[in-house]
Amino acid sequence: MKEHLKAFEEFKGQQITFDCLNLDFYEELVDFLTYDYVQRRRKVPTIGLKVNTIGKTIKQFRTFLRNRIRKRIIPPIDMDGWDILEEEVDAVYLTIKEIRELHNLDLSPYPHLINYRNDFVLGCLTGLRFSDFSEVMKDDVRKDMLYKKQNKSDHWVVIPLRDEAITILNNRFNNNVSILTNAEFNRHIKTIAKLAGIKDLIKHSYKKQGKDSIETKPKYAWITSHTCRRSFCTNEFLAGTPVELIMKISGHKSVKDFFTSALLLKKLDKKSKNFGRVEVV
Repeated sequence: MKEHLKAFEEFKGQQITFDCLNLDFYEELVDFLTYDYVQRRRKVPTIGLKVNTIGKTIKQFRTFLRNRIRKRIIPPIDMDGWDILEEEVDAVYLTIKEIRELHNLDLSPYPHLINYRNDFVLGCLTGLRFSDFSEVMKDDVRKDMLYKKQNKSDHWVVIPLRDEAITILNNRFNNNVSILTNAEFNRHIKTIAKLAGIKDLIKHSYKKQGKDSIETKPKYAWITSHTCRRSFCTNEFLAGTPVELIMKISGHKSVKDFFTSALLLKKLDKKSKNFGRVEVV
């Protein structure tokens, strides 16, 4: 959010102050992020952000402003009309079969990838976000149960651990495995999924610069750290686990957020019959 605002300030050539925050500012910011913002971190600079990325920036900015107003640090600001833009997201999840293939993949020729693979499988078995499953400590585990306070929401979750998850965690504790970075994790897990043969072509659509865009890539190329959480929720839902129970484990606070994470029903692979629970053997 801060980076986007700084870029907007530079683009306009004038300082952003609390006094200038009105509906015109909101509309100009959205237009800038849609049509003019340059994503410099990419290998090839890309102009414009996706709808949901813009919506996330607006949401964060509104949250920040409301916090400042509530603490009486700044006077009230009229944010009526500051809509949070969003669109239905195409996303991937890994089936139980694919998770099993990853778990059983022989990575002896690539030993540097083993910890990344283990953490990914752990995420698929627990439904935790990367910021949580990458930082599980020994004292978080008691009697085959994981007690974890989620970094994002400060919400406590209690997760029953399957044997595979316990084995992965014991390996981490016994070998003092270092905490992995999200960027490195996202890069290496794509390589691991490719080695496991998860290569089906997946077509995703999204809006950018006001136009519909379609992108087709192998499934492994779409995988990120959030695929773990999405896979857990989707597979548990397909297995018939009550939504209320899954939400207690995953920490989702609303059914809408849960179904967003677990994919919309019409997006699910209806051809697959043997869903089962998330068990790796």
